[in-house]
Amino acid sequence: MSKINEKGTMDRLSENIITDDQAFGKLVEKYKERIYSVVLRIAKNNEEAKDLAQEAFVKAYRNRNSFRGEAGFYTWVYRIAVNLALNYINRNKERHSESIDDSTPIAASHTPTDLIEQSELGEAISAAIDQLPPRQRTVFILRHYENKAHAEIAEILSITEGAVKANYHQAVLKLKTALGLYMTEGRRVS
Repeated sequence: MSKINEKGTMDRLSENIITDDQAFGKLVEKYKERIYSVVLRIAKNNEEAKDLAQEAFVKAYRNRNSFRGEAGFYTWVYRIAVNLALNYINRNKERHSESIDDSTPIAASHTPTDLIEQSELGEAISAAIDQLPPRQRTVFILRHYENKAHAEIAEILSITEGAVKANYHQAVLKLKTALGLYMTEGRRVS
């Protein structure tokens, strides 16, 4: 299915979610992995991410009469999911987190040393992101990993675009500081 046809189909399904359980189910199937992925990056807990993603869809289903269609279905559920994940973080400040940063690609390596350095860098990036304050971490994840525009992040988090830019800037500065040992030609400097 072409992008245009797929978008049209998704738009029609979105328009029908209020009255059509099947349309709602198709949208859940389409977006469940993407919603889970973003929640996992924020919550840093696999089981909680599954529960939070499911809770986001349940909340959307229960409140589907309030879906106005101003934003797409995905954006609407995405906002619900991000808010649930942020609430989870705020409730569980002292949590045990798992490293889940599978999105850091490990380049084709020629030696075991290259693999070790890539793995070490991925772990350092994940740990540095985990140390960011929740709002900065969420803004960074939405911008860097989810490729969301500043305006869209502002809408999702119900903050100003300026606040998004400031939080992203602060997150990048903190990550640069935390990862300073890795900044010289991509290699750790001792």
